[in-house]
Amino acid sequence: MRRAVAAFAGVLVLLAVGPAGADKGQWSLSLTPGIAVPVGTNGTFVDQHGNSLNILACVNYEVADGYWYAMEMGFSGGHKFQGTFEGMDLDRDGSPETVSFTSDMDTTMLHFSPTLKVGGSLTDEVRYYFGVGGGVYAFIRGAGNAILSGQTTNGTSLAGQTLPMKESSNTYFGLSAGHTLGYGITDTFELDLDFRYHAVFMPGGGAGIVVPGLRFAYQF
Repeated sequence: MRRAVAAFAGVLVLLAVGPAGADKGQWSLSLTPGIAVPVGTNGTFVDQHGNSLNILACVNYEVADGYWYAMEMGFSGGHKFQGTFEGMDLDRDGSPETVSFTSDMDTTMLHFSPTLKVGGSLTDEVRYYFGVGGGVYAFIRGAGNAILSGQTTNGTSLAGQTLPMKESSNTYFGLSAGHTLGYGITDTFELDLDFRYHAVFMPGGGAGIVVPGLRFAYQF
């Protein structure tokens, strides 16, 4: 967890100082606070995690009028590990159970995604962007305890029982797509509404994550 936070902070510093020598107007930096919401009807991650605050940092380079190359870095620090365990047989009677649980653990999601963007202007102040990207998604969870509830198939109560969980760290490939609607406050500063969808390919059905946010962008 600490390593992930330190790496993310280091990337932000590099973004801030890296493109300082570029021509004014071709580069932009943005920061987008939002909420990461797991969505879908199946998938282990969706079934076992709650919402989290999210921060998205991005550096963009305009290669032609209305076309950008971008590198995006996202960080969600607190997906609560909770939901259901499928296929467990805690009473060992041969019948699998679906067990509800909460825990004292959170899962961190960190992703790096090269992105292509295309956009334009609706008016002098109102702008729009569409983007697609693909990259790596790291999921990190510390060790802790799952706190069970409900009962087994033979009627044994699970209330208050705990299940020790080991530390978990995995990296997967994922795709992202999104739309941004922005308003130019000044010639260099823009305030946007941003919406992203992430599809992460992982065992257990994959993960769909929706991230609405408020984007602050600076062009130079």
